[in-house]
Amino acid sequence: MGKDGLIQPRPAMGPVFPDHAAGCFRAMWISDLHLGTGRCRARELLQFLDKYQPETLYLVGDIVDGWVQGPPWHWSREQGAVVQKIVQWHRSGVRIVFLPGNHDEISIDLAQALLGPLTVAAEIVHRTAQGRRMLVLHGHQFDGSLNHNRLMYRLGTQAYHQALRVDRWYSEHPPDERPGGQPWASSYFKKRLEKAIRYVTDFGDHVVAQTARRYRVDGVICGHTHLPQHRMIGPISYVNDGDWVRSCTALVEDYSGTLRLLYRDNNNGAWAELDRSGMEGST
Repeated sequence: MGKDGLIQPRPAMGPVFPDHAAGCFRAMWISDLHLGTGRCRARELLQFLDKYQPETLYLVGDIVDGWVQGPPWHWSREQGAVVQKIVQWHRSGVRIVFLPGNHDEISIDLAQALLGPLTVAAEIVHRTAQGRRMLVLHGHQFDGSLNHNRLMYRLGTQAYHQALRVDRWYSEHPPDERPGGQPWASSYFKKRLEKAIRYVTDFGDHVVAQTARRYRVDGVICGHTHLPQHRMIGPISYVNDGDWVRSCTALVEDYSGTLRLLYRDNNNGAWAELDRSGMEGST
């Protein structure tokens, strides 16, 4: 677990992704950018988009944070550059599909005003070069905390944002800067916060498997939980592309049809493949 986020890759990692692969992806999935907030890691995302370009880009929800309004709204030069990069891709012929999440389904007009007239869908089936059918959706559709009960909806969103505020404070203030702060206490509370955030955004494997069977697909690609994973749920391939708030991860498909979950190595700044055996929460 790193000092600037709840989710950090473990040491067991795949090989560094080769530089010569730049611009050679068949498809790319990114989600949970949360543009419009101070939590968005726009600088890292821009570095990634400058290095790699796909034929098809899936924006898998929570791209623009519609829950943030008024004074809390935050916009940086880097966020503007990310928007311009996506707009340039679209104009140059890159197919872009926007799948709204719970944070931007109420602000689709804002997202399209920033990014242009993109294809919008609640879910879509992507066929890989290997012929596998992958259902793509944000993932909040699986989330029990965001159901039709408005009271539970408000409690879930409030708990989520409160947990993020406290976590951000712990990340920005090392133990030696807090009165009586102890490293073990910081680790303890951050683990508790991680569980709290997962509680209001996580969903069970059985819901994913049932949905895959209903759509008759080979796997599911989503975001929402901010927890990058690539694993099997029985015969179903489950991939979560992570986020650009903490983990800074993206899912890509190469021309052989292989799906790779990439992250930025903080030690050397290179982009590497996240080894399935080293993923937090993988089974």
